[in-house]
Amino acid sequence: MRLKHSGDLRRAHRVEVMRSFYGGEPRTRLELANQLGLSVATIGTIVGELTKAGFLKETAGPRTGGRPATQLTLRGGGSLVVGVDVAETHVTAELFDQAMARLARKRVPVEENAPEAVVEHVLTAVAAVRQQVYEAPIRAIGVGVPEPRLRALLERRCDVPVVLDHLLKAITLAEQMFGAARDQDDVIVVSLGTGVGLGVLADGRLLRGATNSAGEWGHTVLHDGGEPCRCGGRGCVEAYVGAGALVRLAGDGPPGDLEATVARLAGAVRRGDSAALETLARYARPLGLALANAVNVLNPGLIVFGGWVSAALGEPLVSAVTPVIKEYALATAFEAATTVLGRHLDNPVSLGMAVLAFETHLLD
Repeated sequence: MRLKHSGDLRRAHRVEVMRSFYGGEPRTRLELANQLGLSVATIGTIVGELTKAGFLKETAGPRTGGRPATQLTLRGGGSLVVGVDVAETHVTAELFDQAMARLARKRVPVEENAPEAVVEHVLTAVAAVRQQVYEAPIRAIGVGVPEPRLRALLERRCDVPVVLDHLLKAITLAEQMFGAARDQDDVIVVSLGTGVGLGVLADGRLLRGATNSAGEWGHTVLHDGGEPCRCGGRGCVEAYVGAGALVRLAGDGPPGDLEATVARLAGAVRRGDSAALETLARYARPLGLALANAVNVLNPGLIVFGGWVSAALGEPLVSAVTPVIKEYALATAFEAATTVLGRHLDNPVSLGMAVLAFETHLLD
C-alpha cells in the first residue's frame, strides 16, 4: 500500500497495532514497539488513541520483582461489524464484535444470481444476524465477492458503510490474522472450491496488484487448448482443479451437487477406499503442477490449503499434493516452503471481510 500522507501512515500504524492483538496474547507498549519496529513514543500515542476509542484496555501485568508493567489487550463488545461471504450457492453473514469474536451467523441459499437478487440475499442474511444481537449498532459491513459488481446496489440499500473486496483477499487475511499464516511473511493461500485462486502475502503484506486482481491463478493456462473453463477460455488451472473437475474424476453423483459429491469422496478417502484414493491421486497431479509453477514464481515460505474442497478432503489432500509440487518445483524453492492445511476453514471470507470493514471505517 502506497502511503500518500501522514494520515495514511497514522492509520496504517493503528491497523498494525490492532492486528498484533488478534492472537489473544496481552502485550506491553515496549513489546509492541519491538514487534512493529516503532518508537515507544509512537506506540504510546497510538495506544492512547485506541484506548480512548474503546478498542484496547489496560491490565496489570505479572509482578517480576518491581513495579508490574501495564499490559494491553483487546476490549470485546463495543462496535459490531458484519462480514458476508457471497458464494455461488449461498450467502453467509456473520456478526462480530470489535475483538473479532463471532456473535451470530446466518446462511441464506442463493436462488437467483442476478445482482439485484444477490443484494436481497445479503440484506436478508445481515438482518437475520442483527436480530440475534442487540447490544450495539452495526457500524460497517464487509462483503466478499469475486468482483465488486454489487457495490452501487449495496451502498444504496445499506444505512451503514459497506466495504467490498475479492474473497481471495478476505481468505488470506483471515489466515494471516487468525490461522496458519500468522507470523509468516511470504505465503500463498490456495483457495479450492467451485472456483480456485491464490491469495499472496509478500513480505507480510497482501499482494493486490494494479487492479486488485492479483491471485487469479485459477485462470492461468495449464494446457494450451485444453479443457473448457467457466471463464470462456480453455486449459485454465480451474478446469483441472476446481470442484467440478474433482467431481468428474470421481464420476459420482449429479454435476450440480458438488459439495455432496466431494463430501462422499472425502469420506471414502478417510476409509481408505482404493478408488477414492486413486481419484485423489489423479486430482493431485494437475494441482501440484500448477502450485509448483506458483512456488517457482513467488518463492513462498508457506503454502496454506484453504477453501471448502480443502476443508472436506483435509490432510490427505496436502499429503497427496506435496510430492507433486516437489517433483515439478525448483529444489531450492520447494525446500523453503512448508505445506499445511488452513486452520481457519470455517468461513474465512466472513471473518476477513469483518476485519477489513472494521479497519476501513472504525480506525480512521
